[in-house]
Amino acid sequence: MEHLVDLDELATRLAVAAEEWRRYARVGPFTWRDERASWPQPILTDRTAIEVPESLGVTLFRGDDVFQAVVWTGGWADVGLLVDWTILELCPEFQDVDGAYAAVVRNAEDFLA
Repeated sequence: MEHLVDLDELATRLAVAAEEWRRYARVGPFTWRDERASWPQPILTDRTAIEVPESLGVTLFRGDDVFQAVVWTGGWADVGLLVDWTILELCPEFQDVDGAYAAVVRNAEDFLA
C-alpha cells in the first residue's frame, strides 16, 4: 500500500485533540494495525508492537452513542457513528474506495478538518 498519511504524526496530533474530547466523551485507546503482520492482522493498542503502521483508529463513547474512525496510511478513513442504535451518514464526500464506503484523506490536515 502506498503510504500517503503519516499515522505517527496523526496520532501525535490526535492526542492533543483527545484532551478536549475528554471533556465531552470517553476516548478509547488508539488502535493500530501492522501492515507486515500475518493475516488476520490483529488490532493492537501498543504502538511499539507495530512494525509498519497500516491504520490508526480511535473510538469515542458518550452514553450509548459511539463514534469510530480508522485512518489508513493509503489515504482514506473509515468513519462510523452509532446514535440511538442508528448508523448515521457522516460526510457527503464519502466515496467508494475498493468497495468500502470511506472518506478520502491525503494527510493529517484532511482528517483533522
